[in-house]
Amino acid sequence: MSRWIVRGLRSGVRTSPFPAREDPEANDAPSAVELDVRGLTARTALAAAEACPTDALVAEGDLRRGRLSFDLGQCILCGRCTRLAPEAFRPVHDPRVAVRARGRLSRRVTWSAGGGPVEEAMELELTGRLRERSFRVFGRSLHIRHVDAGSCNGCESELQLLSSPYYDLARLGLFFTPSPRHADALLVTGVVTRNMEAALQETYAAIPEPRLVVAAGVCAIGGGCFAGGIMTHGPLDRLLPVDVYVPGCPPTPLALLHGLLLAVGKAEERRSASPAPVAGAGRKGEG
Repeated sequence: MSRWIVRGLRSGVRTSPFPAREDPEANDAPSAVELDVRGLTARTALAAAEACPTDALVAEGDLRRGRLSFDLGQCILCGRCTRLAPEAFRPVHDPRVAVRARGRLSRRVTWSAGGGPVEEAMELELTGRLRERSFRVFGRSLHIRHVDAGSCNGCESELQLLSSPYYDLARLGLFFTPSPRHADALLVTGVVTRNMEAALQETYAAIPEPRLVVAAGVCAIGGGCFAGGIMTHGPLDRLLPVDVYVPGCPPTPLALLHGLLLAVGKAEERRSASPAPVAGAGRKGEG
């Protein structure tokens, strides 16, 4: 045993440097799919939508006029579009894919006779400043209650890695807790089955304010392969107010970590917005 301890000490630090700097060793697995409109044609848009198994890509119209909707919240990273049209769809290895608004996971492209595909303008989300702010508040701990609301255990496997020595979630002041009453945030994985609906809502109600909700994985965000099933009640934001969406099937550990950092920033925003107590104010009913 002592031999392995000495070997570990000599090998140096083996903890991920993210988010202080990039982690090339952990970025091998794709975290999302990127759409490059410049390489897209009406023909490849229609073909990619036909090949997509989860309606992450939905096309309307024909070669002369139409529209393509790309929903990253439904993308299971099957790779069909990237193999079919690599000039338009590419895997993304940057873990910073989590967003605070569901609409930021969607893109829309239109085309008409005489012109190529053009992306519809969307309002930008200022996540950069929030990300920088969240990186500065690592000293403030965030306790997380995880609920599996009906997943295939893929997301759970990635979540377990966050507690490993390599990712070391605790170094950032982030901890998983078994009690919702000790939690600041609720992290939900899975498609939200009907038999988990009551348990999920009770867990949410037990978390003290200001509570946060993180939807991790496409099943929680949009339903994934199980969308519209008779035994599902998701997506999650139909039941609970979601603050952070982490796409992926499953999300990589660093993508999950980025989502939790966004939650830290959201918690700081809520604390700053909370009114300060009035000095000398009595309890309700006191004269």
